Amino acid sequence: MDAALTRLFALHPSPAHQVLHVGQDREPVLIVDGLLLDPEAILLWAETGAAFQRQEGDFYPGIRKPLDLAYASAVYAHLRELLLATFGVAGDAPITPLSSVLSLATTPQEALRPIQSVPHFDSVERKRIASVHYLCDEKFGGTSFYRHRSTGFESMDAQRLADYAPCLKQEVMEEARRQGLRTFAYIRGDTALFERTGSVAARFNRAVFYRSNLLHSGDIAVEAGLSAAPRSGRLTANTLAAIGASG
Repeated sequence: MDAALTRLFALHPSPAHQVLHVGQDREPVLIVDGLLLDPEAILLWAETGAAFQRQEGDFYPGIRKPLDLAYASAVYAHLRELLLATFGVAGDAPITPLSSVLSLATTPQEALRPIQSVPHFDSVERKRIASVHYLCDEKFGGTSFYRHRSTGFESMDAQRLADYAPCLKQEVMEEARRQGLRTFAYIRGDTALFERTGSVAARFNRAVFYRSNLLHSGDIAVEAGLSAAPRSGRLTANTLAAIGASG
């Protein structure tokens, strides 16, 4: 990493952390507070350079822009021992960053697609870790984890997905018909289809790490505003990484 990026992505030497265990599966969720020494540098990155835009084929309800993979590399290298211990992976296992983006939730509820109104998962791979780093304050909403009531699933794999996807599609449309819904809403707690199993509040410069196959959703607080301006919207940095050997 060059000197400029080293300064940009400098991490706190000993950030505060805690581990939650969510749901019946007791899956670990790592919360790290005060992650970056200078989070202002990421805000400046967000405000300059390439514009945020909608990504083709991405169900994220907003706009995104690339964040140098050096950010993810620095974070995962710095927190390596803590991440391996949290997710029960051998101490010599690799952690390989796969993606790094900045995200702004901007889609109004009346424009949501049905799939954006329910929890999602980032990957069916258990050996992948996702993170969300809040670069906004608490009023914009944090992240919650869920259990699908009819199947009992709290996480997804390829085998479960074959049953879950058609079941969920049918349930969402039936629920919409039952309630006479013309539009959908962001999920922010228990519903007829999902039970919330745990929640982490947003806090500026807080990062949350979890297995990417957990059912989860941002607690998008529309009343706080859905601004496309980084300093006045729900700005987050999001990463995905492979943890441990494949296979």
